[in-house]
Amino acid sequence: MKKLDLVDSDYDRVMLLARAWQVSGGEAVRRLLDHFVREVGTPAAAGQEPADDGVSIYADYGGERIEALYHKATKRVDITSGVLAGCSYKSPSGAAMGVVQALNPNVHNNRNGWSFWFIAENGEALQTIRP
Repeated sequence: MKKLDLVDSDYDRVMLLARAWQVSGGEAVRRLLDHFVREVGTPAAAGQEPADDGVSIYADYGGERIEALYHKATKRVDITSGVLAGCSYKSPSGAAMGVVQALNPNVHNNRNGWSFWFIAENGEALQTIRP
């Protein structure tokens, strides 16, 4: 078994999580890593960059075109233009709600992201490539 050296403050934070989850410190780290792998994904093989699975998408809302990148493997949406450029969302619907909230805060922002976003290459709704 290998060991890690942590600064005291990081060790204290890991142990705080471990106590909250009622597990060992090692198990808390494993859970955090598992969560990271599920959310971000991992390279196909060690030492390789992950395949670029990004699909260019856009939405026209409130007279503005918002461009983004949809990641098929994780379903994440990274906004690349407009007021939310640089923001990342866990799902197309989360990204759609973010756009509506930013551009028109006076309306309810609940949106279905699969029909809100369109594929830049062909203009079809994102739902046409929904897994």
